[in-house]
Amino acid sequence: MKSFFRRIRDAEFLPMSEVRKIKTILVMIFLAIMTALTIPFSIFFLDYSPGMKILFLVVFLVAFGLITLMVTLNRIVPSIQFSILYTIGLTLLFSNGTDEFYAYLFFFISLAVIVFYQELYAFLIYGTLVTGLGIYYILTHQASLVMTPDIPGVIIIHILVLVLFYFVFLVQILYNEKLYTDMNFDWVKMNQVIDKYQEDIFLFLDEIRREQKDPLIHEDLEYQKLVKELSTFVSQQIKESGKDGQALFELYLYMHERSLVKILDNEEISPQLKKTATRLNKYLLNRRTELVSLITNFYCRFRKTDNYLPDRYEYKLNQLTDHNDEQVIALANLYQYLSHEIAGPDEWDQMSRILSPEEIDTLFMGPDADEFLTPTQIAFYRDNQDLFREYLGKK
Repeated sequence: MKSFFRRIRDAEFLPMSEVRKIKTILVMIFLAIMTALTIPFSIFFLDYSPGMKILFLVVFLVAFGLITLMVTLNRIVPSIQFSILYTIGLTLLFSNGTDEFYAYLFFFISLAVIVFYQELYAFLIYGTLVTGLGIYYILTHQASLVMTPDIPGVIIIHILVLVLFYFVFLVQILYNEKLYTDMNFDWVKMNQVIDKYQEDIFLFLDEIRREQKDPLIHEDLEYQKLVKELSTFVSQQIKESGKDGQALFELYLYMHERSLVKILDNEEISPQLKKTATRLNKYLLNRRTELVSLITNFYCRFRKTDNYLPDRYEYKLNQLTDHNDEQVIALANLYQYLSHEIAGPDEWDQMSRILSPEEIDTLFMGPDADEFLTPTQIAFYRDNQDLFREYLGKK
């Protein structure tokens, strides 16, 4: 029980599958309490024969046992569906067995359980079904729901409250879905834009490490200590024994020395271990992985930059200055930089070579030059192309 409450406390650090499992267990606890209360309640208030009451009780106990079995087997999605159907079954049991006001409240309880899972399709299907059944129940049990029939519009109020409850949480779930979708889209879009830069950053950092003769990342004792502590933390959240965490730690370090391809090709390694290795592959630090991208993005996002300047990202030379002579000097500086600094990709698409004079000509006079230079500046470069090469080009 202590471990379970610790997992609830640290749910924001757990994967979505574990969060769904925790939600299912909490719903099961709630359903167990409701079922336990239903047994004595049904004896006196539900309008069913004793045989039907026993049959309903047996059906609910079997259904509860089935949900427990699916959670134990880690079949979370089916267990969510069955728990929602179980709640709807309790609602139908009370709504058909009594005319009291609390049967009406069970429709809100069912909607609350469905909302708790925060699953859009489940809410659209089961939430709409429960709301429709609730409206039908209100229309067919008006006499028992209305305590003061003299007040006009009481039935309409009951219906509006139920419908409003449904639509408020529908909007909330749709907003969460849009938020998660936008975040995922921004992450994918950002990765596509900076993917090449991250590859270069990783290669340069690796080259710096080699020049400084620093140890390999997976051989660093501080890094191994950190990974061991993290594996222990994770195993305590999702496992009952620390042995799995130790095995996970050893496999993770081993994968830094052996690539995933070699592990998958090794016939002596079990299929389960290969599956675990595939999941761990994106967390390696000695190659370009998702974890490296996450660390790079996080570091760059919180890195301090210069204060905002209106012309900080101005690329048109004529916008930097109004003087023609200064524009010519800027054009010459740009040519000199491109002819001396590494600015071109090699045959492996790595930024490791200097542009040739022909490539620089293409940049200055090509179709994209209008984004940076004015027609006058392009014509000036074309007329003085030989002078640029002779005095500013690399010898």
